Amino acid sequence: MTGERDDAAERSLIALAIDRPVATSMIVLAALVFGFVSLQRLSVTLLPRVSYPSLTVRTEYEGSAPSEVEELVTRPLEDNLSVISNLNGFRSISRAGVSDLILEFEWDTDMSFAAQDVREKVDQVRPFLPQEVKKPLLLKYDPTLDPIMRIGLFGNDDLTRTRFYAEERLKKELESIS
Repeated sequence: MTGERDDAAERSLIALAIDRPVATSMIVLAALVFGFVSLQRLSVTLLPRVSYPSLTVRTEYEGSAPSEVEELVTRPLEDNLSVISNLNGFRSISRAGVSDLILEFEWDTDMSFAAQDVREKVDQVRPFLPQEVKKPLLLKYDPTLDPIMRIGLFGNDDLTRTRFYAEERLKKELESIS
C-alpha cells in the first residue's frame, strides 16, 4: 500500500515538473544562485586557528624526587583541580623536580574562563604546597609551535659529521622548500 502511494507521489512530482517547465527552471536556477552566493561567502582557511581545549599546570619543586613531587605537589593539585566544570579528564606526570598536570576540557569550553577557574583553584591550594615550590605556570597548547616533521639521521659516519651534515646541508635544503 505505502509503496503504491510513494510511486504515485513520485509520478505526480515528475508530472508537475514536466507540466510546468518555467517554474521548474526558476527553482533550479534559484538553487544554483543561492549555492553560488553561499560558496562565495564561505570562508576557507588553509591552516585555521584551532584552540585545543587543554591546559597544563607545570609546577617546579627543585631538588625533589619524583615520589616527593607526586605526594607533595601533584596530588594536592589533582584533588583541587578535579572539580572544575567542563573537565573531561586529566593526567599527571611527576618527574624529578617537576609536576605536570594536563587538563582536558570539552570542545565547546570557553578556554579563557577555564583558565581563570584553573588559576583560582591553583591559588587556593598554593598555601598548602611546600615553600620551595615555585609559582605554578599555566600553559596553553599551541599547535602552531609543533614541528610539522621530525627527521632522524643515522649512518656509519661518526656523530660529529652526521650532525654537521644535518645542520649545515640538510637543514638549509629543507628550509628552502616552500
